[in-house]
Amino acid sequence: MKLENLTIGQFIQCKTISEFETDVLDKSIKMLSIVTNKTFDEIEAMPVNELTDALKQFNEIEKLTDTTKVRMKFKVKGRRFECIWQTQKLGANQYIDATSFCKNEKEIVNNIHNILASICVERTWYGKKMKYNPENHKEIADLFYNHMKITSAYPIMLFFCKYFEELHNNILIYLEEAAEKSMKMAMNHPKVVEVLKKSGGGLQS
Repeated sequence: MKLENLTIGQFIQCKTISEFETDVLDKSIKMLSIVTNKTFDEIEAMPVNELTDALKQFNEIEKLTDTTKVRMKFKVKGRRFECIWQTQKLGANQYIDATSFCKNEKEIVNNIHNILASICVERTWYGKKMKYNPENHKEIADLFYNHMKITSAYPIMLFFCKYFEELHNNILIYLEEAAEKSMKMAMNHPKVVEVLKKSGGGLQS
């Protein structure tokens, strides 16, 4: 099985095995069992060189960086979707759902399908974007988990999370600067100055 055929679900399962399974041979057999739907006996019967070649594909996932071409419009099982990657264009429900799955940085990869189900909307055959329905989130997330290819999902997830993080940091900087500016304005207000003078506080330059 080639990397481009690996689904989100298969990738997440393989990632979990890779992180927690210490025995190299057991790890290899379990991962191949997931992506090939073969039994352990069938995999164990494979020649070592074939087993090694089959496992090389898992290293290719590291090449799926943010430089990989990102396709914001895609199909899954014949259904059309479009990613709304700009957070200011997300609906309130979408933003809340997406944020909830991005809170724990360590779990982001395991939540690829949930993040995408939050920021993607279905499109009609003639291109009209449908409204996001939070009640359908699990159904869409399951569809992505079981059928969307990781080569399509991973670049979108990286792109959105990078944009989301930068926007979040910019908002924090803006709020800090706005708060500081507001504080200076308040402290220089005539009534505040008068109160501070009476209390003996005064303003320090």
